[in-house]
Amino acid sequence: MSFENTRLYRESFLTGKAETKDERDFFRQHLLAMRKRVEPIVARVLRDMPGYTVHDITHLDALWETASLVADNSLRLSPPEAFVFGAAILLHDASMTLAAYPGGIESLKSLLEWKDFATLFEAQQNRKPEDAVVLTNVLRILHAKNAEILAVGSWPAADGKSDEFLIENNDIRKYYGPTIGSIAHSHWWPVSKIATKLNSYLGPMAPHTAFSVDRLKLACLLRVADATHLDRRRAPPFVRALDQPTGYSAFHWAFQSRLSFPRLEGDALHFSAGEACPIEDSESWWLGFDAFNLADRELRETDLLLRDLGRSGLKALRVKGAQDPRELARHVPVEGWKPVNSPFHVSDVPRIISILGGSKLYGDEWYAPLRELLQNASDAIQARRRLQSDHSIGRIRVILDRREDGTWLIVEDDGVGMSEQVLTHTLVDFGSSLWRSNAVSEEFPGLAAGGMKAIGRFGIGFFSVFMVANEVRVVTRRFDHAASDSLKLMFNSGVNSRPILTVAEKTEAPSNGGTRVELKLLSDPRRKDEFKFFVDGKKNDDEDSLSWLFNPAFTVSTLTSLVEQLSPSSEVSITTVEDGVNTDVVLADDWLTCDPHILANRVTTFVPKPLSGYLHKLMQEIRDETGTLVGRAALWPSVSQRSQSGVLASGGFRIQTVPHLIGVIQGEVATAARSSGNIKVNTGAFTNWASQQALLYTRTKISDETRALVAEVVLELGGDISSLPIARKGAQWLNAAKLKQLVKQLDEVFLYVGDIMHEDDDDVSARSFEAFFEVDEKIFVLPALSMDFIGGRTRSRRRATRVSNLQKKFEAILSSVWKKGWDEGHDYTRVGDADRSEIIRGTTIYTRKV
Repeated sequence: MSFENTRLYRESFLTGKAETKDERDFFRQHLLAMRKRVEPIVARVLRDMPGYTVHDITHLDALWETASLVADNSLRLSPPEAFVFGAAILLHDASMTLAAYPGGIESLKSLLEWKDFATLFEAQQNRKPEDAVVLTNVLRILHAKNAEILAVGSWPAADGKSDEFLIENNDIRKYYGPTIGSIAHSHWWPVSKIATKLNSYLGPMAPHTAFSVDRLKLACLLRVADATHLDRRRAPPFVRALDQPTGYSAFHWAFQSRLSFPRLEGDALHFSAGEACPIEDSESWWLGFDAFNLADRELRETDLLLRDLGRSGLKALRVKGAQDPRELARHVPVEGWKPVNSPFHVSDVPRIISILGGSKLYGDEWYAPLRELLQNASDAIQARRRLQSDHSIGRIRVILDRREDGTWLIVEDDGVGMSEQVLTHTLVDFGSSLWRSNAVSEEFPGLAAGGMKAIGRFGIGFFSVFMVANEVRVVTRRFDHAASDSLKLMFNSGVNSRPILTVAEKTEAPSNGGTRVELKLLSDPRRKDEFKFFVDGKKNDDEDSLSWLFNPAFTVSTLTSLVEQLSPSSEVSITTVEDGVNTDVVLADDWLTCDPHILANRVTTFVPKPLSGYLHKLMQEIRDETGTLVGRAALWPSVSQRSQSGVLASGGFRIQTVPHLIGVIQGEVATAARSSGNIKVNTGAFTNWASQQALLYTRTKISDETRALVAEVVLELGGDISSLPIARKGAQWLNAAKLKQLVKQLDEVFLYVGDIMHEDDDDVSARSFEAFFEVDEKIFVLPALSMDFIGGRTRSRRRATRVSNLQKKFEAILSSVWKKGWDEGHDYTRVGDADRSEIIRGTTIYTRKV
């Protein structure tokens, strides 16, 4: 059917009686003139949006037909309304081609939408996108918004002296253009936004008409007309054969190519297909089912909106079969399979959240909720800093407040704050991260392109709060909104309760924008000498917990010390308030310049006395190949899993411990629990730092045994150990030069790797062994460590389970001296005596070849 034969068009422009023929002709002719100008623009959509179904003039004309089908017979359009409606139809998809942008692709590349999408794509795919990929997505993102510009915009004429417009008449363009653009834009808005933005009338344009334009009615009509145009005219078989769409686009073409134009049965749109869908095309059928669901929802919501606001409703209120795939299959048939609507579904969402967002995920990390809140607050502040180009913005406050109803933990920031959409959808959408989704471009255009690198990655961190609290409140205010726009989301019974949204009182709202999260803790975390959250019914004094084994630093006595341990290199200043006392725990990026002892105390329970006096000299920067500072630490060998360790941090917050150093190294989170990560520093950076550490250690009076263990770590990192000792013979420690001189005189060498310690089958007690053991003068002893610097592999100090780095160095020295090589054997050898008893151990025996 020609659009000119549709009911709405004819009643408005051809047969109307309430207006004059001149009025009808005036608006009709200007609409047709505009149509001629839009037609070559939309003809280029398939060129710039390859794979997309038809968006050319045939699609635009067809919307008159679908609008006439779904609109109630009492709904009619005056000539100016028909003009505005028709013009909005022409423009609503016209920006899905470069032809709609006079500046071409270069003008798009300068837009925040282009930069944001390219940045997010690279972050998600780990590769830079091609221009064609970005163009397709940016055109899709911009097309509705740009319709407002098209309505009044121009193109430079070929002579360079004038401009060309889609609406040629200057008076009509200026008067109706903004309304046309808004209505065209609105087809991508949620229905609620139409109610607030377009529930108004544009008065008559004298002297051409006495009729007003109902913006709401036209916007509603456009959205349902567009949503229900799904028939085969949008997927012509010959065009499909030419373009050969693939992937997701191919599904769209496949299902629409089978569909007839719908007919109205009672209040339902009835779609049908003459060709059954085979099993190999089942994905396309389900895509069609989803499209019918969308159209069904649009019809229902739009009809309610029209009637609630005093307008005529719709004649079509639903799509037949949209709620039941078996019913739909009777009209849009399938062949060789049955459409059973059983998509993946989580029936017990609270249980999944409690498992994957609580203690089951974080294990013994009772401090995880506070760490997650600190990281979220830091992300919000980093975002605001970038949006306002001010790195000095932002502070996090952590408060422990004893109230009449219990003890409350409060984390407050002055970051970007949250809109209602983010607060009620993104925040509570388990697994959804605003910063890593395309939604961030809608909330904060340009933020992704501006280099925002959020700590949050998995979208589950907020749910960890329910490990330690059932009652939770989130009060937020967008930094660019008024205090009266502040919102409060309340959870009164953990994840089992539906959150309650209210407008926050002015006294509750963060005064400068930002977010405050309040947790009513399950119990007071303060004990005699310990601070620890009560988690999910677990006792705070759980002696069976093994968390100390992997995170020995987490025996803390105050909230302040806990925050200090969790955020050793925070990029944001953090203050605690405990018992009414304000303490500046960390200043933004102060780890780069603060006293070495201050940084050391943030990452370990104690600084060893032998190291303390040398820490100022030994704590050195670690820089990558670009010169970027990626760590600041002093090497100190960890002789057991419970001894002091450094910290691997991401975004300034602790991920895990790193043995053999005191300080901070930058890394990346590897798991959703954030309890393990990967070191970002390259091998070369560690090698240079390790060699520098070895040289510095040669200038200290720290024990030879410790310095030999330092040499073990330096070698592991590929560094030069300088003149550090590497082996002990009797009571004498030998560096490489002395060892080389000594083995020149020997034809046989006995080597033991590790500490010679008491064993149960020794003919001496453990106490006597410790008091009287002396190593035999002929035995060379190499010290061994229990952990690797990177990778977490463990070794016994009693006997290395693999060849140590020092043993490799020892053998390299033998090779340089014993030119003809050696024979290697293993045997039990007397390694010393204790209380007149021989101590026998397995040794490696090297015999020089002659």
